[in-house]
Amino acid sequence: MRRSRERHLRKESTKKGKIVENMALKDLGIKQEYRSFHDNIVRDFYIPILQQSSIYKRAVGFFSSTSLSEISKGICSLVQNGGFIQIVASPFLSEDDIKAIKKGYELRNEIVKEAILRTLSDSNNYFEKERLNLLAHLIADNKLDIKIAITEDTGNFGMYHEKMGIFCDKDGNKIAFSGSMNESANAFHANYESIDVFCNWMSTEESERVEAKEVAFSKIWNNSERNVTIIDFPELPDEIIKRYKKHPLILILILKKKNNKKE
Repeated sequence: MRRSRERHLRKESTKKGKIVENMALKDLGIKQEYRSFHDNIVRDFYIPILQQSSIYKRAVGFFSSTSLSEISKGICSLVQNGGFIQIVASPFLSEDDIKAIKKGYELRNEIVKEAILRTLSDSNNYFEKERLNLLAHLIADNKLDIKIAITEDTGNFGMYHEKMGIFCDKDGNKIAFSGSMNESANAFHANYESIDVFCNWMSTEESERVEAKEVAFSKIWNNSERNVTIIDFPELPDEIIKRYKKHPLILILILKKKNNKKE
């Protein structure tokens, strides 16, 4: 019989997204499942877990910079922990894009790059600009790395649409999750989404599930997963930084101030 997760519950760690320092992932009250409209997934799952993590690996169908704003407190705490983020995402390929790729395979990378760049539009919304600024700062500081993936099978092309994530802390505790949720503000708040959660300290079965997710992510990240191709796009980080990196982030300045006090 699986051990009750309630043994690991410390209510103050997740109450209203309150920051609790110097805790391990296994000290948090992690549920087996989260569902939007029943749970506040950002407040009760993402933020407290990111606050105690040093590594966040995410494979997602479509990536949106708006998610960085939604979980900014957690991300900044992760950065303060000396952590980093790896994201594998797929471009949104229109039917015309896919047809063009099929006609000229050698044009594949360029078409994918153009599809990605189409999503990097300018915004007149202040909060959207700040979200993009955060994205650019994390990339510039080598705290966030993004790789672009597509699927290929005997001449057919598609979008990589798996949705999973892995959190790790400095003590080797790991949480893996999978489900329907994309990294977007719409997924966090408007859509009906669910995720299943596995912790490597809970049982042998859960530990094996976490390890399987991590192995799968590593294969994709290292471009060794069958029928999934990582598109070489070294210009993407520079393009994001050039377009969106503006003034220093207030959150980043606060973290630097904290670090200076500790020193």
